[in-house]
Amino acid sequence: MIARRRLLTGILACGALSLAVGVAPRGIAAPPAAGESRSEAPRLQWKVSASDGTTATVELVGADRLALPALKLPEMTRELWNDFLSVRVLSGSSTDPKAAPPVLGSYRVDGAVIRFEPRYPLEPGVRYRAEFDPIQLHAVAWKLSPGGGLTERDPRTASKLVAEFSPPKRSSKPSTSVTGLYPTGSTLPENLLRFYIHFSSPMSRGEAYDHLRLLDSTGKPIAAAFLELHEELWSNDGMRFTLLFDPGRIKRGLRPREELGPIFEAGKSYELVIDRDWPDANGNPLRGEFRKHFRAGPEDETSPDPKTWTIRPASPGSRDPLEVRFPEPLDRALLDRLVAVEDAAGKALLGRVSIEAEETLWRLTPQAPWRPGDYRLVVGTELEDVAGNSVGRPFEVDLVGPITHQITTQTVARPFRIGPAHH
Repeated sequence: MIARRRLLTGILACGALSLAVGVAPRGIAAPPAAGESRSEAPRLQWKVSASDGTTATVELVGADRLALPALKLPEMTRELWNDFLSVRVLSGSSTDPKAAPPVLGSYRVDGAVIRFEPRYPLEPGVRYRAEFDPIQLHAVAWKLSPGGGLTERDPRTASKLVAEFSPPKRSSKPSTSVTGLYPTGSTLPENLLRFYIHFSSPMSRGEAYDHLRLLDSTGKPIAAAFLELHEELWSNDGMRFTLLFDPGRIKRGLRPREELGPIFEAGKSYELVIDRDWPDANGNPLRGEFRKHFRAGPEDETSPDPKTWTIRPASPGSRDPLEVRFPEPLDRALLDRLVAVEDAAGKALLGRVSIEAEETLWRLTPQAPWRPGDYRLVVGTELEDVAGNSVGRPFEVDLVGPITHQITTQTVARPFRIGPAHH
């Protein structure tokens, strides 16, 4: 049922893509040159702009030029566009194209070409139909702008044009797998806030929580463990999912924790299970189930303190990595964007960042050899540990009452030197 709902939603909201009747999808003819006669036969075609066929525009080339000015008037509505140029989604059992759901998108006139741009990418394997009715074009233009040499019906261009297209179906062979789950440690604080799940390919959206389970040491699912958001937390590429545990059961004094108890208890074992049937962006299941076993340790209520970090500078003239070690695991995603190195002039150093040793080691391998001189390790105060305590504020701080010992700057810095120290 879920798969059917997803397919129906994708079909109804999806953008269009097709090819011209009798024309290969990439063999799109150029728009007519200026000065072409009004009697040129119009052509309806799809212009494909994505290698997988999921992005395209419908182009009507050669429509009566006398009708085009009326289409730019403010009174031109979506309903009037659909009267003469419709784009619809055809189901396999559809016998009446006009009963098929319309594709959402926008119309515009570019010179002598009328274009329709779908709002969303097209669905592979779904059939789309564009239809142009020249008589209705004249009727709409005459209605909006009577005169101008037009009549309601123009017998010279009375034939309808149709262009259908179906993007190729994607492979049905499972190819996506879980490539990482962070934090990676085998012992995690009992007030753990989140997991990051990394995939090898983009995933589908909208049903993540149907394929995730948290089990206790007996294999029993823990109810209401996750914060199930309507807008799931995905990276832009669809390859990283952020799974939040319910903060109401983590933070003391809140009703969910009082009624249901904490999610984790120190000394007990747990297992996160990612089901194999979680579909990727192609609709295929994962290559296999993924499980992470871990043990809950004592809760962590202390903010990360950059003053306690160990910085190991590299040798001048080398491209050896700079190493920064933390006394506890830090948030994997935030480490990627909230830690940087600047030179004495405040310019950020470019290089490759790697995070290792269960998120307790940050390395920067520079693009160019290290120059002797003074540097700064710059840390955003939003950087958190795995329990949600940030450099600027503990997670358990009372956000209603007064806050003490709170860092108010957006960044903190640790100076270090490459090369001999000053004497």
